[in-house]
Amino acid sequence: MDEKAGEPWADRVAHTFDYRAWHDWEISLTHASFGDGSTEKFRKVTARSNPLEALSTGERRLATMLPLLAAAWSMYSGEGFHGPRLLSVDEIDAAFDEPNLRQVLALLRSWDFDVLATAPFMTPMIKQEAGKVMVHQVVTAGRHRVTVPWLWQGHGEPQPLTLDLALDPAHREEPM
Repeated sequence: MDEKAGEPWADRVAHTFDYRAWHDWEISLTHASFGDGSTEKFRKVTARSNPLEALSTGERRLATMLPLLAAAWSMYSGEGFHGPRLLSVDEIDAAFDEPNLRQVLALLRSWDFDVLATAPFMTPMIKQEAGKVMVHQVVTAGRHRVTVPWLWQGHGEPQPLTLDLALDPAHREEPM
């Protein structure tokens, strides 16, 4: 915080704890269309030159998602970290073809992530690749929305999760 000593204290704290300044990122990517076919050619992503624009939507999503997943993995894989490896991904299957989605799901599984993801529906392929899936279905009735939890154990159909709230008969109140 001393390097910004001339600034107000709140600004120095904000600058010190701004995680964006903690690391430098450089992303380079290669694609079959970038080289002559015999060698890989990497192109750096910069503000002036963005090789992502030459890729399909799915390839672009994969190229931008992988560095973020690697950053999350590196944070969670450090010594001393014990707890869930929570990751939130909006529309996990958006823009991916089946082989790329399989690769992403396999990567998440191999890195032992606990993934919270949205998807328009649970495809059989997501069920097959994920193994065990908790599904929350949003049910809308008029202006009210309720989320119904389901658990898929890797076979059959998902089953709704229920809580047994039965009280001990000695503590049960009699109806009036």
